[in-house]
Amino acid sequence: MRKIICMIFLGLITTASWAAEQSWCVFDPLSTQGDISRRLQDIRLYAQQNQVQLSFQTFKKEKDAIQAFDQRKCSGLVASNFNTYRYNHFMGTSGGIGLIPNNRVARTFLQLLNNSNIEKRMLSGDYEVLGMIPIGTAYMIMNTQQINKVSQLKNKSIGILQNNPPQQALVQSVGAKPIYVDFSNAVESFKQKKIDILAAPAYGILPYNLKKEFGAETQVVNFPMAYFAMNIVIRPQGYPVGFGHQIRSWFVRNSNVLAAQAIQWENHLPAYYWADISGYEKQGYDAMVVKIRNRYVDSGYYDAYFVELIKRLRCLDDPKYLECRR
Repeated sequence: MRKIICMIFLGLITTASWAAEQSWCVFDPLSTQGDISRRLQDIRLYAQQNQVQLSFQTFKKEKDAIQAFDQRKCSGLVASNFNTYRYNHFMGTSGGIGLIPNNRVARTFLQLLNNSNIEKRMLSGDYEVLGMIPIGTAYMIMNTQQINKVSQLKNKSIGILQNNPPQQALVQSVGAKPIYVDFSNAVESFKQKKIDILAAPAYGILPYNLKKEFGAETQVVNFPMAYFAMNIVIRPQGYPVGFGHQIRSWFVRNSNVLAAQAIQWENHLPAYYWADISGYEKQGYDAMVVKIRNRYVDSGYYDAYFVELIKRLRCLDDPKYLECRR
């Protein structure tokens, strides 16, 4: 009888160690009407199957969502892969320059989220990453004359995120001028011509008429700069054991749908906005990006395992890529 009572008591302690209702701080520039928030409603319904009720506090400015999470006003955070780097280097590296090149590779990566080698890297200190919502490839958007050579980037002003040394190194390597922006002012800075070039996914500019609002010369260079996604980070102590695995399984099962949505956003951008550069220029740029990226792998800024994994996935998708040739 004493043994049974002890087991019941331990069960009560385990149950009391996490709350059935949890709040997530969500960065969605379109507020609750945005696609990010709508996707989270699907995750909320799935979480209910694990007896976890989720509620969302939505912020239009990413820094406000991060600040609220750091102040423990919520136990989860939904924010960009660039700015969740501080909580998990592995998943933060998903926004690395020259890594995930397209939505196909992003989809394949999502299908691996509940692989044991991946899952153990989702835990870092007091934080755990539950998954990644693809937004799409970030392309160079220009309101200057058409640029079809890397050398033409010299002296151009390019918007980059603060506290992102690889982005700064890349911009400086082509002789351009880095200008700090964040997701709340980047598009406005571009509209006001405070910067010549903005790296952004198609999702971020779909609400705008580019020619009318940004200028008749505005074009989008059909060449990947980095990959934009929303990472979901929690403090796992507030959740039942195995919750992270369950949510990552949801991402695996929905990987095709998530990637297809990002592809759809890119396909909605009219063809006349796109500009191509030559294969020769792409190769030269790729070589430069690889050199800079590897420097930040060696320094520990980028997660080496993530870089190697994405390199393999990229080679399966595009065997002709320079790092795939033997």
